[in-house]
Amino acid sequence: MKEVIIDALLDSLKIFAVVVVFQYIIALIEPKLSEKISLKGKLAPLIGVSISLLPQCGFSVVATDLYQKRHITVGTLIGVYIATSDEALPIFLGTPDKALHVLPLIALKFVLGLAFGYIIDFVLSKSRKKVEHHVAHCNENYKIKLTDCDGAELIENKKDEKTDCCCYECKECEEFEKETNNLKQQEKDSKKSDKTENSEKKDKIDRFLIHPLLHSLEIFAYVLVVNLIFGIIVNKVGEENLITFLTSNKYLAPLLAVIVGAIPNCVSSVVISELYIMGGLGFGATLGGLCMNAGVAFVYLFKDVKHTKRNLEVFGAMFAISLVIGYVFSLAFSFSSLNF
Repeated sequence: MKEVIIDALLDSLKIFAVVVVFQYIIALIEPKLSEKISLKGKLAPLIGVSISLLPQCGFSVVATDLYQKRHITVGTLIGVYIATSDEALPIFLGTPDKALHVLPLIALKFVLGLAFGYIIDFVLSKSRKKVEHHVAHCNENYKIKLTDCDGAELIENKKDEKTDCCCYECKECEEFEKETNNLKQQEKDSKKSDKTENSEKKDKIDRFLIHPLLHSLEIFAYVLVVNLIFGIIVNKVGEENLITFLTSNKYLAPLLAVIVGAIPNCVSSVVISELYIMGGLGFGATLGGLCMNAGVAFVYLFKDVKHTKRNLEVFGAMFAISLVIGYVFSLAFSFSSLNF
């Protein structure tokens, strides 16, 4: 048992080292990157999918927020969800013998996110045109954030005021924007009430030092727990017996991986990645599960209770797409993992 704990701790520390590096890099580039990101026009799916490949889940929440305010299309949203890598990238890179396996995973998530994003927007052209119409008449601009899971940050843009529109979609969106933005403003005001002279310096310390470290420790805790559980199981039943059991159910593996991926937490990407690394999941099942995993975005999506039916359609589409991806690539790779 002592060896299991030591091995789990050492493996988790390797991944922690990679996660810390990624988190600090993202924290440093976010201020400059957020000023340049714009999810408008025909390039929105491409930009959204590209940013989603970074190991974080905050951007999928931002995309959900913008979708609810009709600032991005459903194609862009689903493309972002499919491409979201969450913590899979640092977990693979923290395991040297499987590090290269993450490259085809990330590449396929990018291609699939981009393809489905544009295909869905092409098929649902009416929905896309409604979004384009609303954006053309909306005076609100939003700042993209990568590390916070509070949605997009409102920025007033008085220089480029647009003509108001009285159509139903714009009115509905305007009401939703006012409601959510007012709540966020109240939260900001409550924080400002405790503002001191050193608050700006404290904010920078929190953003660039404390927050990345705390998030890295959180991921470390998830990985450690998962490694301990797997380690104890392997110690009791034997690694070969466990892998035999998992691979004997290979035809159900893509479905189970997608179900795990639907869990709105980064622990789902940790479980799927660790199962692949230990040989319990094939490449196709892993890809399907990671495509379904969108971090905590699904929680944010279903907060909008006024559009539950629409939200269920998005969730259902994600589940169906991920399941198809899982089985297609499982068949292509004979339900096994990569060999290189």
